[in-house]
Parts: sequence; C-alpha cells; structure tokens
Amino acid sequence: MEDIKTIDLNDKNYPKLLKKIKNPPKILYYLGKLKAAAHMDEPRLWREESRFAIVGTRRFSPYGKRIALEIAGDLAEAGLTIVSGLAPGIDTFVHQATIERGKRTIAVLGTGLDEKIIYP
Repeated sequence: MEDIKTIDLNDKNYPKLLKKIKNPPKILYYLGKLKAAAHMDEPRLWREESRFAIVGTRRFSPYGKRIALEIAGDLAEAGLTIVSGLAPGIDTFVHQATIERGKRTIAVLGTGLDEKIIYP
C-alpha cells in the first residue's frame, strides 16, 4: 500500500465541490495519477462532467453482466471516467470493461485502507 497518496482539505487538487459539503473528508486517499485537463483549474479526475457512476448488485444475471460490460465500455470509449465501488459483481465488471479499454476508472471504497478491513 506504499503507492497510496493523499490530498488534504487545503491541497489545490482537493475537489472544490467536495469542499462545499457540510463535513468534507479532511484527507482523501488515492492510488494512480491525477491528470490535469487542458484549460481547467482542477485535475480531470475531479470534474463532475467527465465522470459517470455505475453500481450494481453482487447477485447478477448473465444479462446484467453483459449490459454492465457493454455500457461501461461504451461510456469509457466516449471519454467518460467510470466510477464504481469495489464490490464483487457488477462493480467489478464495470472496472474490468474500463481497464480492458485502457481508460480511466475510479473505485470508491466504503471503508478504510487497511487490508484487513477492506470490504467486502
């Protein structure tokens, strides 16, 4: 886990919209790269118009799996950053489709970063 980086509330890369909520997280943890967008004052990762969230069930049907892979892949190819959780099932397929196309994906954890407590 040594590659995990942090951004605190005072960092210029902290998402401006997230700062506006009642109790924003004091620290965000991330793994990967923050890509700056052309003509933007925030990294592309944080721009809401460039992201699309897809979440789904762990108990998926073959149809659900196929559609999740197709939709996520098509949206990623269209230039959207795909966001999902890290749960087994539809969330996994969404990240898989995006990564297979070499596109950006963001996984949002519902727990801390300790390997012993990462859910599920």
